[in-house]
Amino acid sequence: MRVLHVASEVAPWVKTGGLGDVLGALPAALHAAGAERVVVVVPLYREARVALARKGVALEDTGFVVAVDIGGDRVWGRFVVPAGSDPRCTVAFLECDRLYDREGIYDGYSGGFSDNAARFGFLCRGALDGAERLLGGPPDIVHGHDWQGALACVYLKTIFRRTFPRARAVFTIHNLAYQGVFDAGWLGPLGLEPALFHFDRMELHGHLSLLKGGVATADVTTTVSPRYAREVQTPDFGHGLDRFLQNYGVVGILNGIDPAEWSPESDPHLPARFSAASLGGKALCRAELLRAAGLEAGTGEPVLSVVSRFTGQKGLDLVADLVPELPKIGARLLVLGTGEPGLESRFRQLEVAYKRHLTVRIGFDVPLAHKIIAGSDAFLMPSRFEPCGLNQMYAMAYGTVPIVHAVGGLRDTVEDPGDEGLSLGQGTGFRFDHATLDGLRWAVQRAVGLYRWHPEGWGRVMRAGMARDFSWTRSAARTLDLYRRLLTV
Repeated sequence: MRVLHVASEVAPWVKTGGLGDVLGALPAALHAAGAERVVVVVPLYREARVALARKGVALEDTGFVVAVDIGGDRVWGRFVVPAGSDPRCTVAFLECDRLYDREGIYDGYSGGFSDNAARFGFLCRGALDGAERLLGGPPDIVHGHDWQGALACVYLKTIFRRTFPRARAVFTIHNLAYQGVFDAGWLGPLGLEPALFHFDRMELHGHLSLLKGGVATADVTTTVSPRYAREVQTPDFGHGLDRFLQNYGVVGILNGIDPAEWSPESDPHLPARFSAASLGGKALCRAELLRAAGLEAGTGEPVLSVVSRFTGQKGLDLVADLVPELPKIGARLLVLGTGEPGLESRFRQLEVAYKRHLTVRIGFDVPLAHKIIAGSDAFLMPSRFEPCGLNQMYAMAYGTVPIVHAVGGLRDTVEDPGDEGLSLGQGTGFRFDHATLDGLRWAVQRAVGLYRWHPEGWGRVMRAGMARDFSWTRSAARTLDLYRRLLTV
């Protein structure tokens, strides 16, 4: 089986969130599970060049050149791969300095790039042009991810339907909030058939939605957790596409995490290693984290943490609302992230006012994220919606108990049987049903109570989380099974 993934991010070379993590891990898991050839096509952004150079990874020219007409303008690109990579499972960067050599991935200092439709249309068309050479034969599966990869499905079923008549299209929604909506005038320049501009295909309030095109033309649409697959088909979480998605259907396959990168037994970023059978190293990680943060926690005072983008979607405003109550609750909080300027400013002000209970680090810092997750007692994720979420899985792997809003993948991965069940080790964390300060406070107070008054019960919750298998093996098996069923139709 030959599988072509088309996406805008891939870890560790370029990522802004979970999408990059998925594309960095799922292809290798698919190959290990039996897929003969798996290639991920992504743009060669300036940021990716810098990341490759920083790690001393050279790029090899494959000799594969593509040319695409976009509105009468001929755009050229070529494929390059990391030197020494295995062609059976690799990342192929589409190099086109005109479109990708700029500051930023999706937007610049003044907002979204005005040519984003062309940038990702070229990515999808170029990926299909180069597919046979990159895969050593015609693709069996073309898998587009989010709106940036959606046109791979559209083109497969239109421009390339005779070139690859047996290939099947899979489209994955990683976050429905971003739909790739552009002016209807892009229909012609992108080479899209006029019939696609229909409310049941790609038309959205008089505009062109690339994400709708991916759903409408794919043989199957998936998303990144079973719960989110159900949620997007409801008015509350469907972002205006709930009825459209009901018509086409959505399959939920839970994301995984990479144990090679996220394991407390081997993590190179930690001051001490540990496991469920030997938790002494976690206590050392906690002590070092508090020392570095300049905080002190007394007996029965847990260390809470947040590693997140600063956005309303992630519920960071609720975390900020909770900070003034930390002295009364009896907990310390460490926050790492970057995002909306208003939230960044608010957390800086809160840190000054509550310096004994709060430490804030603004920025993106992978080693520090590992240290925070490993050294904390509990991890907060009050997201208003969360397609899958990975940080709650990282936290459980490190014996850090998650406190989450019960939506999407957070509900699928965090088990909360109530306080008594948790104390017996029958669950893995604390959930709350309403994304409000009251809801978050209630869950945090439950966690603090168990931590303070039932340390043995807290230890059982920690070990229960560490025992869960969130590796990509299970997710890859389900995805590969989906591919095989499509190919038998």
